[in-house]
Amino acid sequence: MAKKKEVKKVRKKAKKETKLIGKKEFIFDLLSLVIALGIALYFGGRSLYYYSLQNAKTEAKTLSGLVLANNKIVNEGDGFHQIDAGYCFKGNVDNNYVWFANRLFRILKINEDESVKLVGENYGATFMWGEDSNYKESNLRYWLTKTDSANGVYYSSIPSQSTFLVKTSYTEDKLDNDKVIEGKNKYNDFVTTLTISDYTNAGGKNSFLKNGKLFYLIGHNSDDENLYVEEDGSVVGTDSLSGYGVRPVITLNSKVTVSQGDGSKDNPFMIDMLGNNNYIDSYVKLGEDTYKVYENQDNKLKMYKTTYITSNGEEVLSGFNNNDGSRFNPYDRNSIAYYLNSSYLNSLSYKDYIVDNVYYTGYINEETDYKFLNNYSDSVTCRVALVNIFDYNSTNELNDYYHINTISDESTMAYSTYSNGLLFEDDINEVKHIVPAISINVSAVKGGSGRIDDPYTVG
Repeated sequence: MAKKKEVKKVRKKAKKETKLIGKKEFIFDLLSLVIALGIALYFGGRSLYYYSLQNAKTEAKTLSGLVLANNKIVNEGDGFHQIDAGYCFKGNVDNNYVWFANRLFRILKINEDESVKLVGENYGATFMWGEDSNYKESNLRYWLTKTDSANGVYYSSIPSQSTFLVKTSYTEDKLDNDKVIEGKNKYNDFVTTLTISDYTNAGGKNSFLKNGKLFYLIGHNSDDENLYVEEDGSVVGTDSLSGYGVRPVITLNSKVTVSQGDGSKDNPFMIDMLGNNNYIDSYVKLGEDTYKVYENQDNKLKMYKTTYITSNGEEVLSGFNNNDGSRFNPYDRNSIAYYLNSSYLNSLSYKDYIVDNVYYTGYINEETDYKFLNNYSDSVTCRVALVNIFDYNSTNELNDYYHINTISDESTMAYSTYSNGLLFEDDINEVKHIVPAISINVSAVKGGSGRIDDPYTVG
């Protein structure tokens, strides 16, 4: 009997041990399952992440989406960098080109809200900063953006601005011994220009912003001088009455889409304009000559010739005026104005398409504080004119040519521009290249797409 009891106890103990082992196995299996699920989720998530990135390269439509999907973030050197408030391009990069509104830009930055900050690859005009060295009251600001006084020339050149643009934030910074001190006040405009911070953050003279041209920067040096960039990329202090190139800066909203392109110079990101077109920066073929549109107002297209005037295959060089007076006057037989509206006009096979238009000739001088708005204080109506220093002009290859602007009735000085972005005052007897400006009715445009390889035609 005792033996049986002993066996019974053993069996009972064995049963208890079996029960204990089952509980351990359950815990082990549960932990194994959790670990397996964790590994699966981790690697599955990473696979999904990389798949989505790869897929975004073909499916992303927004400009910011394409840039983010196609650029690897780097921590140093040239490339695409992550910063506190988004992402930016630094150094000598060649994959941040954007074609918008018939003109070429470079991407500066993608903001946190995925809006994209751009700068014009070239300058849009050359003129003096103005009497007031602060940007808020400068000629640059009044020319670039929409203000209480008027819509700026550059702002007006962009079709359907509210569809594409959001305001750009900027500060007036100070450059002190190569150190940039950020301005205390922040401003917002639809169009602005490069700040000293924009320029240095991108790498300065060792970046894609160096383009061999002279152009202004927002900011001052320790001597409170205005700043501009030299051809070699150096930042130099200057008097506010000097004249240099102006590179527009805009910000596209996060919803703008790309129709094609990979960001290279030969194949830039092409912004879908959604059918919006105001003809500006389009090309027009008239006879054997090609023109570029710089203004569209009252159904008239103002255009400048993309090459200098020639006659019988030879370039025509001319002074501005052989008299003491220097105003652009089509009735003064000693002036370039008379030649343009008589001999030159009559030599054109397409002269019947050219219409009268108003060209502004207000003096820009010390007495008018060199103010941009004084440009509109006087004008002339004619069929052939010259480009104004305040006209939007994106063809930066033309060199040493006269503008329609002069200093005053008594002065013998007129303004001219060089291809590097320098505005100069020259004696009116100096012989220079001539770039004519004409106007045609919009209704005269019949064929073509406006591209340089397929210009608009008239008929």
